[in-house]
Amino acid sequence: MWEIYAYQNADSLFGVFNAAAAIHASGDYAAAAAAVAFCGFVAALIAYAFAPEKLQGWKWLGTVVLVFSVLIVPKVTVGIVDKTGGSAVKVVDNVPFGVAVLGSLTSTIGNTLTSLFETAFQVIPGNGALPAELSYQQNGLMFGNRLIRETGNVVFQDPAFRTDLINFIHNCTTYDLIDGTLDPATFSASDDVWPLMASPNPARFSTLTAAGGSVGVDTCPNVYQSLNGRLPAQITRIQGRLAFQLNPTLPGAAAAAVIAGQIQQAYIKNSIASAAATAADLIRQNAMLNAIDDTSKIVGQKVNDPAAMVLAVGRAQAVAQQNATWLNYGKVAEQALPVFRNVVEAVTYAMFPLFVLLLLLTSGRETMLAFKGYAAVLIWIQLWPPLYAILNYMASIYGAYDLAAAADLGTGTKALALQTASTIYSRAISGEAVVGYLAISIPFIAWAALKRMENFGTALVGGLSGLQAMISGGTSSSTVGNVSMGNVGMDQMQLAPNRTSAFMGSWQNDLSGNTFSSNALTGRTAVSLLRNQGFASRMVSMRVSEQDVTQASRQA
Repeated sequence: MWEIYAYQNADSLFGVFNAAAAIHASGDYAAAAAAVAFCGFVAALIAYAFAPEKLQGWKWLGTVVLVFSVLIVPKVTVGIVDKTGGSAVKVVDNVPFGVAVLGSLTSTIGNTLTSLFETAFQVIPGNGALPAELSYQQNGLMFGNRLIRETGNVVFQDPAFRTDLINFIHNCTTYDLIDGTLDPATFSASDDVWPLMASPNPARFSTLTAAGGSVGVDTCPNVYQSLNGRLPAQITRIQGRLAFQLNPTLPGAAAAAVIAGQIQQAYIKNSIASAAATAADLIRQNAMLNAIDDTSKIVGQKVNDPAAMVLAVGRAQAVAQQNATWLNYGKVAEQALPVFRNVVEAVTYAMFPLFVLLLLLTSGRETMLAFKGYAAVLIWIQLWPPLYAILNYMASIYGAYDLAAAADLGTGTKALALQTASTIYSRAISGEAVVGYLAISIPFIAWAALKRMENFGTALVGGLSGLQAMISGGTSSSTVGNVSMGNVGMDQMQLAPNRTSAFMGSWQNDLSGNTFSSNALTGRTAVSLLRNQGFASRMVSMRVSEQDVTQASRQA
C-alpha cells in the first residue's frame, strides 16, 4: 500500500483519489483516451511522413506504450494518513500507479523531513525545546498563541450563573476592595483571583438564581458558596467548547482528552503560568478576569453613569481597532495558507486523468518535460510542511520570550493577572500577525528551493519589504481610538444637484444670526435677516462695506 500523508485534508484527498479511481475505470474515460490517442497518432503519422529520419512516429508509439504500461494500467492501493486529525488510515483501491507513486514518494519525503525537524525541536535541552502539543504537524502554525487568544476570550456561558457572578462582584467584591478587606494590590497581581473573593462581608447581600429560575437575595458568603459549587460544571462546559474549537479535525472524545495538556503546555512554555497550574485553573482565571471587566461596564448602565460607558466604549473601540489588522494577518497563518496548500494539492492530484491524456499528444523529450513539471509541482507542495515546521518553531520560541515579558509583574514573578492580561492578549495577537505575514513567503521559498535556490534571496527580500509595509499600516491604524457618539441626522433631502461658485462667499453673524452672501466680481451683497418672530429674508443690494450693511439692515 502506498501511503500519502495529509495535513487537515484527509477527507478531501480521500474523495479526490476515489474520484480518480472511478474516472480511470469508466468507459467514458477510455473513449476519451482512445480519441486523444487517435489524434496523437494522426499528428505523429504526418510528422513521420514529412521527416521520417526524425522517427517521430516511433517515438510517439513508444511514449504511448510507456505511459499506458506504467502510469495507467497498473492499479495499486493508496492509504491516506491523517497527520493532524488522528483518524484511521483511509484506504482507496484501484488507483492508477502513476499518481499513487508520485504522490506517495513526494509526500513521504515531505513528511519525513517535517517529522525529523519536529522531533529534533522537542528534544533540544533548555528553553529551546518545543512541546509536542505545540508542534506544527499536530496543530498548525503558532498554536500556542492561538490557544492563549482563544482562552483569553472565554466567558461563562450559563446566563444565570454569569448574572449572579457579575452581581456578586459588584455588590460584594467591589466593596471589599474599597474598604480594604481585600487588598487591591494583591488582587490585581494574583494569578488566581477566585479564592481571594471567598471571604466577603456577611453584612452585604447580592442576587442569587435558584434551581427553578427564580431570583432571590442572600448574603455575600452564601452567594459565593453557591457560585463555587456551580463553578466546576461551568469550567467543564468551557473546556469542552475549547476542545472542539481548537481541534476541529479530531473526534469529540479525542479532542476532549488532549485539550487540557494543550492549554497547560501553552501557558507553561510562554511562562504565563507555573507547572502547578491546571487547565481548569487557567480557564477559571481567564473567565474571572473577563467577568470582572464585564462588571465594570455593566455597572455603568445600572447606575446610569454615561461617563463610565463612554470610557468603556472608547477603550473597547481602541483595542478593537488596534487588533483588527493583527487579527486579519493572524488568520492568514491560521486558515488561509493551509487551505491554499491543501487546495493546490487536491487539484494537482485531480488533474492526473487530464494530464495523462495530454501526455498522449507528446513524445520523447516533451513527454519527459511534462512529467517533470507535474512531479515538480508535487515536490513544491510537499516542501511546505517542513518549512512551516521551522517557522512555527522559531516563532514559538521568540513568542515565548515576548509573552513572558508581558506576564512580568515587575517583581520577577510572571502570571496571568489583572495587571498583565491585556498586554498578554495583545502580544499573542501581534505574534500571530507577524507569523501570518511571514507564512506568505513560504510558497516562494519552497519554489526557490525547487529551482536550485536561484531566486531565494529575492523571495526573502520581498517578504521583508511586505512585512515593513504591514507594520506601518498596523501602527497607523492602532493610533485611531477616537469615539464619536450622539450624532444624529434626520430628514435630509436633496432633490437637485448643488453647485458652489468660486465667485460667491457667505458668512453668518454669530450674535444676530443674519446671513450674508457676496459676489466677488460685482461687490453686491444679499442679506438674510433673522427676526424674533421667526425667519424672514430681505434681499438688499449694496456695496461691500460694514457701514452700508449696517444701514441696509436698519432700513430693512
